[in-house]
Amino acid sequence: MSCKVMILIGLILVSSMLFGAEKYAVLITADYADYRGNFQGSWAQANGNDTRFPMEEFWHDTFLMWELLRNKGYSDENIFVLFADGQDFQDSYIIDGGRYVVSEQNPITDYRANLANVEMVLQGLANGNPQENIPQLQEDDFLTIWTFDHEHNKKQYLRNMSNTEFLNLINKINCRKRIIADMEEK
Repeated sequence: MSCKVMILIGLILVSSMLFGAEKYAVLITADYADYRGNFQGSWAQANGNDTRFPMEEFWHDTFLMWELLRNKGYSDENIFVLFADGQDFQDSYIIDGGRYVVSEQNPITDYRANLANVEMVLQGLANGNPQENIPQLQEDDFLTIWTFDHEHNKKQYLRNMSNTEFLNLINKINCRKRIIADMEEK
């Protein structure tokens, strides 16, 4: 996966040099690495990790992508984060020093990562959705879409939407400059 991440970072760096009216991003991480306490058959167990504690790896990846985009000039209100059950990962042991801990007053997660919310955000970027503060993108805007889906107990959460359906939603968004990165974990 590190090769994919490096390629994505390179693409984001190159694309950040392009002059777009605005930069937007959609980050979609389907679930937690451990299915929130159900460790039997979990990602952690399948990969030989200690299953006594929740695994925060998927949150780390989501947080690091959000942080990278912020450092590259994306504004908070233009980054739409769909993560697991709709809450930032807040377990107290998460990492000494608190790098991946987000203030409860300023969460980065906007929505639960489910098909309805994926459709709502992408349709909002295509048509505008004032109720959710999602603007309609313009031709010169720049869009980054990053998905991180994984298989848990033979169920892939976002894979219930076909690639064709996903791309049809994206193609309705009126911007010419975009990056789409799919980080699938099995």
